Amino acid sequence: LLLPLPVLYIVYDFFYTIMHWALHIKAVYGYIHKHHHHQKAPSRGNQDAINVHPVEFFLGEYNHLLALYVCSHILDIQIHFVCSLLFVSIGGVCAGLNHTRHDVSITVWGVTLFDSKAHDVHHRIPQSNYGQYIIFWDYIFGTFRPYNPQDRVNPSAQLDPQTGKTVGYVEQQHQPQNKQVSAAKDE
Repeated sequence: LLLPLPVLYIVYDFFYTIMHWALHIKAVYGYIHKHHHHQKAPSRGNQDAINVHPVEFFLGEYNHLLALYVCSHILDIQIHFVCSLLFVSIGGVCAGLNHTRHDVSITVWGVTLFDSKAHDVHHRIPQSNYGQYIIFWDYIFGTFRPYNPQDRVNPSAQLDPQTGKTVGYVEQQHQPQNKQVSAAKDE
């Protein structure tokens, strides 16, 4: 019942990694994918995960159907409908975790299958870690960049509990106002 799940994620991420890389091509990036990268440290989960251009959203979601088709029709793997539902549901949870400040890692027998920090690296260094769920294809294509543990806590990327925005953004918004106040006091 669940045996096809790993294969589905491997197939999905193959196509997603290539598509995501293509969205970073300079001629395309500004029109479709740049909006998603306005946040260098996304923190609102699925709200940030789906904060994309409609074309990108369609392609990303269509990739789930493509993976199901490739696995069931080309690789001739029987996929139960419960497995299909789990594939899409777990994928939604993982995409959300990729856009939080939580460090979530799934490792089996010493092999990391999912690590939300890999996508953090992508938002800081966009020419790396294009995979959505797994980092396997980034290793194969040479685009994997490991998470730097020294950069684990970035105070300006943490959420301000009162506004829900990053501390760096809140400070930036108050900075010009503070300069105006101090200039008025000097007069």
